[in-house]
This record gives sequence, C-alpha cells and structure tokens, in this order.
Amino acid sequence: MLKHGLFPDAHVLPSVIKACAGLLAVNIGKQVHGFSLASGISLDSFVQSSLVHFYVKCDELVDAHKLFDNMVERDVVSWSALAAGYARKGDRVNARKVFNEVKNLGFQPNTVSWNGMIAGFNQSGCFLDAVLMFQQMHKHGFKSDGTSISSVLPAIGDLGYLSTGTQVHGYVIKNGFAVDKCIVSALIDMYGKCGCALEMSQVLEDMGQVEVGACNALITGLARHGLVDKALRVFKELQGQQMELNVVSWTSVIACCSQHGKDIEALELFREMQSAGVKPNAVTIPCLLPACGNIAALMHGKAAHCFSLRRGISGDVYVGSALIDMYANCGKIQLARCCFDRMPVRNLVCWNAMLGGYAMHGKANEAIEFFLLMQRSGQKPDSVSLTSLLSACSQSGLTEEGHRYFDRMTTDHGIKPRVEHYACVVSLLGRAGKLEEAYSMIEKMPFEPDACVWGALLSSCRVHHNMSLGEVAARKLFELEPMNPGNYILMSNIYASKGRYKEVDKIRDIMRDKGLRKNPGCSWIEVKNKVHMLLAGDKSLPQMAQIMDKLNRLSIEMKKAGYSPNTDYVLQDVEEQEKEHILCGHSEKLAVVFGILNTSPGSPLRVTKNLRICGDCHAVIKFISRFERREIFVRDTNRYHHFKDGDCSCGDYW
Repeated sequence: MLKHGLFPDAHVLPSVIKACAGLLAVNIGKQVHGFSLASGISLDSFVQSSLVHFYVKCDELVDAHKLFDNMVERDVVSWSALAAGYARKGDRVNARKVFNEVKNLGFQPNTVSWNGMIAGFNQSGCFLDAVLMFQQMHKHGFKSDGTSISSVLPAIGDLGYLSTGTQVHGYVIKNGFAVDKCIVSALIDMYGKCGCALEMSQVLEDMGQVEVGACNALITGLARHGLVDKALRVFKELQGQQMELNVVSWTSVIACCSQHGKDIEALELFREMQSAGVKPNAVTIPCLLPACGNIAALMHGKAAHCFSLRRGISGDVYVGSALIDMYANCGKIQLARCCFDRMPVRNLVCWNAMLGGYAMHGKANEAIEFFLLMQRSGQKPDSVSLTSLLSACSQSGLTEEGHRYFDRMTTDHGIKPRVEHYACVVSLLGRAGKLEEAYSMIEKMPFEPDACVWGALLSSCRVHHNMSLGEVAARKLFELEPMNPGNYILMSNIYASKGRYKEVDKIRDIMRDKGLRKNPGCSWIEVKNKVHMLLAGDKSLPQMAQIMDKLNRLSIEMKKAGYSPNTDYVLQDVEEQEKEHILCGHSEKLAVVFGILNTSPGSPLRVTKNLRICGDCHAVIKFISRFERREIFVRDTNRYHHFKDGDCSCGDYW
C-alpha cells in the first residue's frame, strides 16, 4: 500500500497494529507507531487504543502505560487491558495500582475488567490474588460469568482452598452453569487438586452428558493422586461408550501409567492410540519415553524417537530431554549424548538429564568434564546438577573430588547444600568404608537428616557389615518410615550376614505385625520387541525348565573355572545346598538366561531390576558375559552395570 503511494488513515492503521500484536512483532509494531506519530494519526483515539493493546500483548507494559497516560480519551477497554497485562505478568503492585485508579478516570469497571484481572493473576501464579479479586468482584455487585468461574477454580485448587471451591460449586449449580463444559472441567480439576476423588466423579455424573474435556480432567485428577487403576477403568469405560477421545485423553492416561509404575500398560496404550488414528504430539512423547526407560524397552524407545523425527518434533526441548533420559536409562549413554549434541536449543533440564545419565552409568570422569562444559557454555548449574555430580563421584569412589565439589557448592555456584547433597556425601564416604566419617557428617548437618540420609548410611553399613552403626541408622529409619519394608530388610540382611538369626526373626516379627512384606525381586527384559517380566523364584514361566537346565550347565562350567556360589547372599538359615538353589532363582539371573535362550548368539542383553543386584548374581553375570560372548547391561536401583568379557563397568564397586 505504501509502495503504491497510498497512506493509511485512522481506519486502516488499527488493523495493521492488531496484526503486529497477533504476530508479537514488536519491532514492526514500533515502526508503525512511529509512522502514526510522523503522519499525525497517533492522536486518534482508535489508533491510541490499538497501540495500548499492542504493547500489552507484546509484554511491553512500560510503553503501554505511557501511552495510556497520554491518551486523549482514556476508555475502559484500554484500562482493562493494561491492568490485566500487569496481572498476567505477576506484577501485583502495578496491577492493583492501575485497577484502583478507575475511580479517578470517570468510568466503571465491567465484567471483562474483573475477568481480565482474575485470569491474569491465575496465569502468573498469583493464586491468592485471583481468589481475592473474585471475592471483590462479588462484593462490588458484579455477577460472575463462565470466564471468571473457570479462571478462579484452578487458583482455588492450587491453593487447596476446598471450602471456597465448594462455595463456588454451589454458585455454579444455583446459577445454571453446571452444563458449561469449561466450568465442569475446571470443577473436576479443582477437586482433583484438593484430593477429592469422589467429588470429581460426582461432578462428571451430575453433568448428564459426558464431555471429553471433563473426562480428561477426571483422568488427570485421578492420576495426580496415584489412582491409576481407577483412571484406567474410566478411560476403558469411555472407549466402550464410543466417545471421541482426543490426543489429550490418550496423553493423560499414558502419563498416568508412566508415572505410577504401569510402564507396560503405557506402551500398549501408545500402540492403541496410533491404531485409533490419534496422532501423538510433543507432549505425548515425553510422557511415553520414561516408561521405555523404566523397563529398558530400547526398541520401543527407538520407535518413539523415529516417530518424533517423522513428525518433526524431535527438536522440541522437552522431547529432546526425554530422549536423553530414555537412552541413558536403556544403557545407551553414547546415544543419549548424540541426542544432546544434536539439540538445536538446550535448557537446564537437558544438561541435567545428560549429567544424571553419566552418574547412573558410573562415568564420573565424563560427568566432571560435562559439568565443566556446562559452565563454559554459560549454563548455570542448579541443585539437581550438583546432586548428579556428587552421585557420579560416589558411584566411582572419587571421594576427594566429590568432597571438594560439595565444599565449594556455595562459594563457586551460590547453592546452599540441601538434604539430598548431604545424602550423596554420606553415600560417598560410606561406600568408601569411611562409615564413622559419614556418621560424623550426619551429626553436624545444619538441619534434621531425613530418610534419604539415614538410608544412605544403612546401605553402606550393609555393604561393609557394620552392625553397630547400622542399628543407629535403622532405628532412625523405623521412626521416619515405619511402613517402608526396605529398611527392615536391610537391617535384617546385616544381622543375617553376622549369623544373628534371632535378631533376623525379631525384625520379621515386627514386619509381620505391621503387615509389611518384602518387595519380590523382579526383572524386565525386552526380547523381540516385547517386554517380559520375571519374578524371583517364579516357577510358572513357560520356559522355566529350559532356563534351569541352562543355569545348571552354566554352573558346571563356572565351577570348572574355579567359581563357587557365594551363599553369603542367601540370608535364610538353611542348608548350603538349599542356599545354592535359592541363588539360582534370583530374577536377574532368570532374565539373563531367558534372554540367551530367546535371542541370537552374540546379541546384547538389557535387563532392569527393581532391587539392588546381589554379589553372587554380579559374579555369575560377569562369567556369563565372557562364556557366552555377550554384552549384558543390568540396571538396578543403584546404577548401571555393563558386563563385557568377564568384567563389569563398575569395577566391582557398587
């Protein structure tokens, strides 16, 4: 238009400015503002109003405020936009200052004005301000509409103000808003945040006609409180009702399963989702990938990676972080690093994911080098970064280096040590056999040690068979976590290693009285794109006869090579022969042999275990890796073990 010698007037310019606001094109918008000043159109009230809206939308609130103050005719629309802009930015002081100036401007706020403030405060995390603004709205005689109610309910939920939420619910019913889809979803979300599962279901039932948005809110709410079985049941019921489930529905239930230990179900749902013709997005993939990593389902993880490449979302920072984490959890630390190196944009989460991967694999030197690269790249580490670094030093026995990084946390990085950092250093010292030094550090902590700290000490006492300090740690843990069976089992193991079977029986009696049971050893292995779960001592496996036969033949070969089973890891008071039989039933051994029987010779095996690998299994798998000429990756609760040619990456230090 300008090239053709035609100049915009006061009717055209607001449309151009609105386009700039829609594109968040700050520089172009400022040029248009300059054009309006040069041409004299800037004094027009429509142009001025559109410029205020432009600057507010582009988060240039100082300029917006200046323009508003200089407007020829200030109006309620521009004033509302400016006040809401401050609220949306979380600038509570200026938001309230602008809003309270209304009495001097000659006009009154309307419902849109109040709604803008409530929604703005909610979006910026100023939840209490949003609720107070909602209350003031009613106090001044304004009736809430669907926008204000659906904006204030999330804030009420985040604050946990159940009584206020119930009052709003009553208002919704009284004024006939109970059929509004957005309000119903917001009510379910609010009750979910307040931990009211029954009320969530009731709201959905009262709606009469089931709507997908409300169902998504219900599934998310149930997942938030770990009610994964109920969330799955609701989802299956909706499928049975032929409801048009969308990508949010599928992503919510996949995330629910992935976050609460139902990893295989998450993978199955992802396949169903694609079969149903629903395309996963950049939120779905990061929700699925942890499930792949949790059970070392590498092929499923690679398939998700390929899907993200095809959809062009692999460059997304959240997808990239999840891919790094998945490959590290599946034993492919080099692929994790490749994903990191290829990311077009990185944030702190990406750096921490890679650092955590090195720690899990016991690659302390690589972790230290990566930490230094992180600093050279201008990325400031946080407390999570330091936790991973200290953990890496602990896994590799780099006691002095770990202690040095801990001591310099505050001076070098401005991070005050938190309880998790103390837990890492206690583990660092304890694993190195410096148990008294570890205990001394606990006593000098500036705050009360938690279960993680005492658990680190108890685990080290188990490794070094220190009964006296183990009893100290166990007593604290029994107070802090009376219903955690793992603590009782660890102390029981220490007693059993010393032949103190009367004390073992006492602990078992305590566990029985509390209704606690030892978590059964469980291992997962992916074979031919299917994840198989093997339980310790499970005789119901279809191939159990072949597995036991193969184990017996391997045992003969091992004994020829001078190996004898380490029955110290059998803590029952039984005969030696029975102890050897019990060792054969450990889930990681079963998983490795299952993999040997069902994969081609020489192919690598990847096993995940829910408990710490025992010393006998560690020695057996080292032998198998050499005898069968296999690379075997085993991830336990402590770290990754990479077995190759009879050696382990941990150097027998774990």
